[in-house]
Amino acid sequence: MEGKCSKYPECPAPTHCHEGDDVATCEFWLTNNSPKEAKKDKPVKEQKHSNLPWTGEPFLVDDIPQVSFRSSPIIFGIVGKADAGKTTFLAMLYTLLLNGKSFDNFSFAGTKTIIGWDKLHHKLKVEKNDVAFPDPTDPKYHRLFHFALRSNNNILKDILLSDASGETFSRWAQKREDENAEAARWIYEHSHAFILFVDCDDLIAGKNSAKSKIIDIAQMLKHNLQNRPVITVWSKSDKKELVPTQIKDSLKEELASMFENYTELDISNFPTDEPDPIVHENNLKVVDWLLSKTIIPTGKELVVETKNTNDLFLNYRGNE
Repeated sequence: MEGKCSKYPECPAPTHCHEGDDVATCEFWLTNNSPKEAKKDKPVKEQKHSNLPWTGEPFLVDDIPQVSFRSSPIIFGIVGKADAGKTTFLAMLYTLLLNGKSFDNFSFAGTKTIIGWDKLHHKLKVEKNDVAFPDPTDPKYHRLFHFALRSNNNILKDILLSDASGETFSRWAQKREDENAEAARWIYEHSHAFILFVDCDDLIAGKNSAKSKIIDIAQMLKHNLQNRPVITVWSKSDKKELVPTQIKDSLKEELASMFENYTELDISNFPTDEPDPIVHENNLKVVDWLLSKTIIPTGKELVVETKNTNDLFLNYRGNE
């Protein structure tokens, strides 16, 4: 019985042991009074804060069916080394749309990653000659930001823009099957078009070494590209004039020779004027160009050719 000695019912334990032993080591006491294991608290499951089927956070790969059920989303892969301005580009893109800017042939029709966009927007604070940048992307995973866009002819398209750390692309450029380059491989395999970032700041500091790293990533991008569109974005281009001319010109030439379906644009987050084209226009033009290359216009009238026939029904052309 618990609380009693197992040999002598009249034993005064736990006051003292009838055998003269320490109660804590007496085998007759321990038989009925083994120490109990403390119950482990069960992990508390994260509570859902919404009954909605989506959270508003950036998508992971498993979240893509939230938009793919209505159409096949178009994925733009954003590629480049660490600190090249990839996440900041996304923040600037959304900020411009919030401030009333728009794409050429598409209007904003919603997003399922509104909380993710909003976090980028609030972390990007732009003042003259001063920018507070959003946090870099965690190298352990990659995410996707969603836009629903409606074309001028009222066709709805879902666009996903990737956001992955630069480290994964640097590892991918050195070894395609690197275990830490899974995000880069997924983006390369599934994207319909690519934005390749060239960091002007890095070219100024690293010169030919920085150029070589960009070429390494571009070479991997070129492999089995199958004519997918590529736009090179010269980020932080307010400093582009400080890039050594020989490095700048040779890099432009080499990149242009690698890709067939190709163009380039300068962008920045530091406006020197209001408005400044490389800030207030070119960030949007990057997506405009990709949209023009990846979305095939629909709604063309179907023309059915028929052979000459005496059948009055097949020859009918309405009120022609």
